This record gives sequence, C-alpha cells and structure tokens, in this order.
Amino acid sequence: MQLNIAVASLALILAAALATGHAFSQDGPSPYPTGSSPMQAPKTAQAKVEEREALRRAAAVDQQKKKDYFTRRCAKPYKSQVELEECRAFYRSL
Repeated sequence: MQLNIAVASLALILAAALATGHAFSQDGPSPYPTGSSPMQAPKTAQAKVEEREALRRAAAVDQQKKKDYFTRRCAKPYKSQVELEECRAFYRSL
C-alpha cells in the first residue's frame, strides 16, 4: 500500500514539474540574435569575409578614380595659382 502512495506522489510531482517547465519555457531568451528571424540564417565567417572583400574592392575602385581625376586635372605643366592650390588640396585628400 505504501508503494502505491509513493508512486502516485512521484507521478504528481513529475506532472507538476512538467507543467511548470512548459509554462515558463515561453519566457526564455530567443535562440536567434537580436534583429534576425528564424527564416534569416546568421552570417557565416565566409559570408563576412566576402562582404569585407567586396567593400575593399569598391574602395579600391573609388581610390583609383580619384587618382585618375588628379592625374587628368593636375598633370599639365603650367597651372595658375588657383589650379595649383586646388591640386595641392586634392592631393592631400588622397
């Protein structure tokens, strides 16, 4: 008879623990980083490297355009004082 009471008590305690765990499981932190959703996979290291490389290439192209502009604009042998100051300022910004 004592065994029946012990088994029933154990079953009630486990049921209460299961119900409590289920009730509080909705309040836990999200497994996804802030701002992302389950449909959006987190960035991998390779994706981050590719994104950084694309930004570096774009910056290199922009820098080359600035150099070409400087060469076209400031390569003439005779410049006025205003043109000379503009070339100096532009060269400093490179």
